[in-house]
Amino acid sequence: MSSQKEIVIVGAGVIGSSIAYHLSRQGVPSQVIEVDSIAARASGKAWAVWSYPPEYLVMEGLETDQLLRATEGSIGPWLEMLSSSYHRIADVAQDLKETGGIDPEYGELSLVMVARSESEEKDYKDFIPFIKNASYHEGYWMSDDELRAIYPDITSQSRGAVVVPQLQVEPYQYTLGLFQAAEKRGASIRQGEVVGFRHKGSKVTSVTLATGTEVEADVFVLATGPWSGQVTSLLGKPVPIIISRLQCLRVEVPKQFPPYELSISEAAFSIIPKVNGTVIMGYAGIPDIQASPDVSLTTEEFKNKIVNEAVGLLPSLQEAKITEHRGDLECWGPPPNCVQPALGRLPGWDNVYIATRFGTSGMMLSLGAGQVMADLIIAGGRAPARFKQMLEALDPAKL
Repeated sequence: MSSQKEIVIVGAGVIGSSIAYHLSRQGVPSQVIEVDSIAARASGKAWAVWSYPPEYLVMEGLETDQLLRATEGSIGPWLEMLSSSYHRIADVAQDLKETGGIDPEYGELSLVMVARSESEEKDYKDFIPFIKNASYHEGYWMSDDELRAIYPDITSQSRGAVVVPQLQVEPYQYTLGLFQAAEKRGASIRQGEVVGFRHKGSKVTSVTLATGTEVEADVFVLATGPWSGQVTSLLGKPVPIIISRLQCLRVEVPKQFPPYELSISEAAFSIIPKVNGTVIMGYAGIPDIQASPDVSLTTEEFKNKIVNEAVGLLPSLQEAKITEHRGDLECWGPPPNCVQPALGRLPGWDNVYIATRFGTSGMMLSLGAGQVMADLIIAGGRAPARFKQMLEALDPAKL
């Protein structure tokens, strides 16, 4: 595909910005259309951690004896995309500083999944040989005494923890850095709300903005997260999605936290120390289904729930000062493949692509998804051999 072709990306969240970034790295400019500003919603408020790839299977609630079989289920098709993101983030973070002029506050930390029952202890200990058999070698068991040496006031229910590596960035700065690096290489941004499309046959020719402006292009990419259902409806191909609200608190703590994310898998609760010294705490994976993306993003009830869970795990957090109550929206697929993204050409349209339904994984998958989509677009919709089976599994035509 000639680099002279015009490409419009709708949505300046982490996925849209990553697609623009990866196109620009191959010398292909794009124009991003955003109704608000870069990372104004979910992408600016995410936890922004990169899970150790095999550990993510456990986070999805699979029992140890199911993990090998899971590679043939809904997670397997994109586990490679997660691995690609995980292993590239350090290099990309450096590029964002050098090219985009933004420090994404990249850092390493360890995820500490605390076992609070005999069955959890058994499952976590069984997980360690599993990841070693799968050629992953960085997990280990931390005894309760070792855990208490780090967190002396941790809940008395603790029986120890499994520890695996994890990576992180600050989400707003990371997303902004992706776009600014793309902008330095030729991308541009336009503010506007997409309210319609014009087309000739099965080829879209332009998007219509609320101001009446028509933006023409050769290729259109929809990366609109929780708004994907609304935007694809404008093309007569509504993508089925489930919208779930996610909330967390950013707090200041009197004493610097050690570089460990404390996680209670049964409660889907985490306490995450950030590079800048603040701490994020909240729930993930607890459904809070919303009928529309246009809802209040935070509730006092959930704020109190987070505080109670945090203090119950670490009583010393009573001294923490809440500086931000964050809320954002996740975009999931309907059952049975809730955790499976949708990437590829929008059915029925020759030159429209979509990347959506990333659930809690948008940050973790952003680099892999951006690379896959950029390569697919540059190849004119022909899947590169190294991504072919993945794209077949995630094809929006199978929705």
